Amino acid sequence: MDKNITLTLTSLMIGQILDALYMRLESWEYTEEYLNTGHAREPYCIEECSNPDEAHQIADYYKEIIESIEKQADCPTRLRPII
Repeated sequence: MDKNITLTLTSLMIGQILDALYMRLESWEYTEEYLNTGHAREPYCIEECSNPDEAHQIADYYKEIIESIEKQADCPTRLRPII
């Protein structure tokens, strides 16, 4: 089981971490889209993955990490609502 770690970071640092996590999330979402449709949107790279379900699970894990950080940092989310 993973242990919890407490970090003390400035809000600017948290913003930079979230920016990077959002970029990784987007990359996995585009990878899933590519694996489902065969079409890639420029300029996004496709992650090394051959299964759209795996790409979806990885994207969901990034969402979970982002939501946890945003909740703890009490900052607004940029995640798109699920429709």
